[in-house]
Amino acid sequence: MKTSKKNIIKLLTLAGIFMFLITGCSSTFQTRKVTTSGFLGDYSQLEKGGKDEAQMRYINLRADFNAYTRILMDPVKFYSDKNCKIEGQDKKRIVDYLDATIKEQLKTDYTFVNQPSAETMRLRVAITDAKGSKVVMDTVSSIIPIGMAVGLVKKVATGTNLSVGKARIEMDLQDSLTGERLAAAVDERAGRKYTGKFDKFDKYHTVEDSFDYWAKKLKKRLKEFRTQ
Repeated sequence: MKTSKKNIIKLLTLAGIFMFLITGCSSTFQTRKVTTSGFLGDYSQLEKGGKDEAQMRYINLRADFNAYTRILMDPVKFYSDKNCKIEGQDKKRIVDYLDATIKEQLKTDYTFVNQPSAETMRLRVAITDAKGSKVVMDTVSSIIPIGMAVGLVKKVATGTNLSVGKARIEMDLQDSLTGERLAAAVDERAGRKYTGKFDKFDKYHTVEDSFDYWAKKLKKRLKEFRTQ
């Protein structure tokens, strides 16, 4: 018995929904390129990052990271480019989320303080771009065959997926007393179409997933710096 075009489309759609729900890969990925915002001021020390590193990064090889037990963290800034359209409560939401996520990750290894002192690093963080997903279009292009095809074309052409969100960040670690730079990074991540997570209907799920990734990576890197 021949399968009608309508049934084929239905089967493909169901397959798309199944992929949308069960895929278990990382929910974000590093974009092909990143631009700087000016937040860090001096970028001359930063180099292109390698595999599993920020797109631009600097590590002070003379620094003794074991000497630091406290962190003075500046309030997270939204140092956005002029094209970013996030305003009001949405902006506050993502700033607060990043601030809380970093502190949650680092509080087991460091004491957070309010004043510069010996054995204290100053952490400066800025969100330099953020874009929420277009929830309806993101979902449709994930499960409808024609949308999936258009999304694939965009991924090949630009390196990012159709209608998903993205986020860009800059971080700077300094000695709180001398101002000497200890480490710095610039990185950007975008959302995947299929993640295996059930937060796709939240407009800023990619932004927050990126923040989770960076906070965990910062914790891991600081641990590596202390043991090397």
